[in-house]
Amino acid sequence: MKIADLTRPAPLQLPAEVSPDEVRRATARLVAYVSGRTDDDGAIRERCESRVLESALALSLMARTGVRSPARDRLLAYLRGHQESPDKLDRVLAARAIGTATGREPGGDSALVDTLAAGVLGAAPGFISTRRRLMVYAVLSVLGCPLPADAELPGGGQVPTDPLHSWAAVQQASITLILAGALGVRNRATDAALDTLLATDPATSVWEGYALMHLLVLHALAGTPGHDETVRRGLATLLRHQRTDGGFPFVLEMHNWCTSTGGLALHAAGADPALLRRMAATLGAQRGGAALPSLSRGAALTGGWSMSPLVAQNDVDDTSCALEFLQAVDPVAHAGTVRGGVAALLAVQGTDGGFPTYVAGASSEPCMTAAAVCALGPHPGTAPQRAQALAFLADSQLADGGFEPGWSRSRLHSLFRVRLAACTAHPGDARSAAMAERIERTVRETQNPDGGWGMQPGDPSDDISTAYGLITLCHAGEPRPVGAALTWLLERQKADGSYGGPPDMVGPRPFAYHFPLLTDIPVLLALGHVRARVPGLRGALQEAR
Repeated sequence: MKIADLTRPAPLQLPAEVSPDEVRRATARLVAYVSGRTDDDGAIRERCESRVLESALALSLMARTGVRSPARDRLLAYLRGHQESPDKLDRVLAARAIGTATGREPGGDSALVDTLAAGVLGAAPGFISTRRRLMVYAVLSVLGCPLPADAELPGGGQVPTDPLHSWAAVQQASITLILAGALGVRNRATDAALDTLLATDPATSVWEGYALMHLLVLHALAGTPGHDETVRRGLATLLRHQRTDGGFPFVLEMHNWCTSTGGLALHAAGADPALLRRMAATLGAQRGGAALPSLSRGAALTGGWSMSPLVAQNDVDDTSCALEFLQAVDPVAHAGTVRGGVAALLAVQGTDGGFPTYVAGASSEPCMTAAAVCALGPHPGTAPQRAQALAFLADSQLADGGFEPGWSRSRLHSLFRVRLAACTAHPGDARSAAMAERIERTVRETQNPDGGWGMQPGDPSDDISTAYGLITLCHAGEPRPVGAALTWLLERQKADGSYGGPPDMVGPRPFAYHFPLLTDIPVLLALGHVRARVPGLRGALQEAR
């Protein structure tokens, strides 16, 4: 996300209407805000906000098991507050969960399920389309919707053997048992699925802090005879993590991700070096992830970083950002840790040159490939692997200059990360240069008249997408689009220095979830990129007035 010592392009001059002093003040306020969210050891321990998907599943499970408690009443109130959500899927989930819990069963038909599944698939990468369609079917099934005619067990009802990371393996097993219950099927695949679910120990813990998967596991077990006590205890375990608004989150925490991305943004913006060293030391100690048995099929990424200390599943994104941050802050002090992380990344690179998110042999993804290239950039010995990865990115670029959806709802997310990856290319790499030029062109052409960008072309401008667009154009040569984007962001900074707007991160794709600070961090990173390109902004941060 932050490439130090680029090929040093010519300095960028801000348009006359943008005040350098105002940019410095805004940057200082945001640095103070993000720095203030770090703990004494430098970790950023942000909490995930409630989401309708998990909350609807939790209320449905309470109704299914006959639980009546103050926790149920708070949850019911949370979902009632989302019955008029602008998101159609959220409206349906809330209505069906409330109807089931209160005895006023809403109408539902397979056409509704088909419509919602089609909407979800339109925002997800093609290689997960079948898995995501069946997940939508399973979720709506436990909320009382009939299954469409094309409902089937994952993998055609066979015991799966394909490379799959542990979270997807547990999700697949949950969906298998839920759909098998609705279809009246029992076979070797359902027996194997049950073994997988019981391995997560749902009675005593929220496995890897993944609340959504915990709920799917409990719903699957609730439909399987002999597991009533496990479901009851698993629900009690989940209730310990109910949020103050009555809802439930997607995941319990993402401390490593928040710390690494926040650290990169703070470093780019010139924050206190002592704070950055504390953050790096804490993050470096988390390499490897939690010591939990892996449920992955295939060679999972190991020796890197997971999204949080309680999570075992390592991934390319967390590993790449952690490596970038450690290398930026103190590559000598963290040399051994960095070497291990680099080896972990290279072990999962695909034969096509790209990188998956989790498991060797899984589909390569442009955004993950860009992340890995940026992390490997400071290591000359990885030049052949980076060249292969950049070729994969050039091959993956769509006709409009963009890339398939990654782990963000914003089209700009993959664009800015691939553009940064292209900064590491050899000067003679004509394909990477052409790819970068097409990225810059599509970003310029989709900038809104107000200076910002939306999640998709034509959408209203939002803080996160505008930050992504600004980072991209910082590496082009035209100051006016940069000035317009800066002006848009400066006008929307809150009094405490923070930012807002809709969340962009998704999990499982394409369902959005929200950690509030993950809005501020991209904006701070963007201001850091501006600081690197504009003369006069690299001095000490001016105190906010």
